[in-house]
Amino acid sequence: MAQPRLVIEKEKQAKAIKPVFIDVELLEQIKELKQETGWPIQRITEKFIRYGLENVEVVEE
Repeated sequence: MAQPRLVIEKEKQAKAIKPVFIDVELLEQIKELKQETGWPIQRITEKFIRYGLENVEVVEE
């Protein structure tokens, strides 16, 4: 079964921001997506985090 797609749509600007530290390899992938979409890194990162939080499932070990 195919994985769900991440749909990018227009959003309102955030009211406040906080820095987040991520792995350099992830940052490079986000920069590539930035070049492809023209979106700022902050917006791309927020979109992925929102998607993850809305679709997370916590299971016992």
